[in-house]
Amino acid sequence: MSPRITTAITIALLFLAAAAGLRYAEGAGLIGADGARRALQILIGLGLAGYANLMPKRISGAPRSPLVERRTQAALRVGGWSLTLAGLTQAGLWAFAPLAVADPGSMIAVASALVLTLGYALWAFTACRRVPDVPTAR
Repeated sequence: MSPRITTAITIALLFLAAAAGLRYAEGAGLIGADGARRALQILIGLGLAGYANLMPKRISGAPRSPLVERRTQAALRVGGWSLTLAGLTQAGLWAFAPLAVADPGSMIAVASALVLTLGYALWAFTACRRVPDVPTAR
């Protein structure tokens, strides 16, 4: 199994264990339902921020033209920044904001980052099709 798959499975198991642990603590009366929900949403936000922070570092595939490589890296950077900030916003909202603000606020933050990421990628690659790849002098 590749290291990426092993890491992904390990992280998924940690999330499931945390959710089960929070459910158990809630059932045992150690924390309230709101506390368990907040803790899990904070964990999800930090997980999103951590994964998104790695996005620009994971470019792979067959070699492409220099223009496509630049556009791909730019799209990954925009996605990495926007989703990292959205994950941190989600974690911060669930940690400190009232539930009535945290719930819609975190959804708006993540949805906005997703729309920004997809919109930029769409723009970058449709612009890439319009511009011929001109070799640059080195």
